[in-house]
Amino acid sequence: MIKEKRIYSRLKVYHLAKYRVLSGNQKGEKLVVSIKDIGGGGICLLINEDLPISSVIQVYIQFPGIREPIPCLAKIAWKKYLRNLKRYKVGAQFIEIEDIARKEIIERVKDVNDVISEEDQEKDEKK
Repeated sequence: MIKEKRIYSRLKVYHLAKYRVLSGNQKGEKLVVSIKDIGGGGICLLINEDLPISSVIQVYIQFPGIREPIPCLAKIAWKKYLRNLKRYKVGAQFIEIEDIARKEIIERVKDVNDVISEEDQEKDEKK
């Protein structure tokens, strides 16, 4: 059994964000990206380009109900090529994010996970 290394819970989400590369020779414009999951410590993205591990990216996370995207810096920690999608799934650790933004992410993850947990309990009770 693999031990979970994350400090923060993650939430599977399926919406878009923007990012741009800040390090290496692939610096450039903002690109649209799909978010797979997010937590207080980092984010999992589906991207089109093959970024080296340790690349630093600026991510602009848009949550429903928040007017301005949350900007943060993240470092690519791992990547996996998904042949069927012809994209890379990458895990990025937040290296610079405002405390209030991190708290907002943590709170939203907790709220949704609490609702999911309650729904699961209700399903179990109906069995």
